[in-house]
Amino acid sequence: MGRKSKAIVESVGEAQANLNHRYIEKRKPKEAALALDMLANGETYAKVMATTGIGFVALSALRARHERALEVRRKELALDGFEMAERMRALVAKKTEMLMEDDEALMKTPLKDLTLSYGISVDKGLQALGEQKVVVEHRTGKPSLADAMKAIEEARAALRNDTITVLTTPVERVESVVEVDGDDDEGGDNSVVESRGQD
Repeated sequence: MGRKSKAIVESVGEAQANLNHRYIEKRKPKEAALALDMLANGETYAKVMATTGIGFVALSALRARHERALEVRRKELALDGFEMAERMRALVAKKTEMLMEDDEALMKTPLKDLTLSYGISVDKGLQALGEQKVVVEHRTGKPSLADAMKAIEEARAALRNDTITVLTTPVERVESVVEVDGDDDEGGDNSVVESRGQD
């Protein structure tokens, strides 16, 4: 996790002094501080709960009580990310200068290797500030349009093979008369039900 956040440690200590024994800060102050630090680092509730043993309701309440400390920690993490990005930018600039003078080494060095660390550092800084807006995914093995069309056609053919053809003839008008026998012992009566088709 890196260095401990003074803001989180102070916030948990203050809560420990002011809250009763039912609160997680009082019972498990180390776990509470770790949970807050993990949340500030962008970890999921599931991971924080698995690591610290703190339940969902307690974790949500902990987060709400220490929102100010979390914000301070996020800013610290963002600053760390930007400091790292600046160091990486300087290294990339230096390496670029070296490569500009050595054509043979430049030919052997992939550009992505030079810029990847710099990009990750900037991304982490923006993520810590909550300003990451673009997510880049690299996927391999995606089906092509032709593969998708072939799969659709195969599915249609399978449906055609599994269907049963039913021939029907339309009926214009249906009239029927049904006699319903009632049971005389139970006080029923004989009645006639007529059903007519729609005109």
